[in-house]
Amino acid sequence: MSTQIRLKGAAMPKTAELKLRIDPELKNSATKVYSQWGLNLTDAVTMFLHQSVAEGGLPFSMKMPKTTPVFNWNNPDIVNVDGKAGHAILPAEWDSDEDAVYDGL
Repeated sequence: MSTQIRLKGAAMPKTAELKLRIDPELKNSATKVYSQWGLNLTDAVTMFLHQSVAEGGLPFSMKMPKTTPVFNWNNPDIVNVDGKAGHAILPAEWDSDEDAVYDGL
């Protein structure tokens, strides 16, 4: 079963042209994704532009990737350093929920 999505004003004649240069692999991948929804790339870009106007900007949030702190043995925030044993007690804010994966090892 294919789902068709209708846009308000979609019956309006399309007279403006938009030319894009994109990676051919990205175009092919996006075409496959949108075809599953019964859309072509023109429909998908039109939906993106409608949503951008409705949101007053990009219709998704953009974030910079989190960086991993570089360990510095001379960092004054480290509570206790045992260089011979090769470990240190680090500040609590450096802790991450993802670290729990290693707790059982």
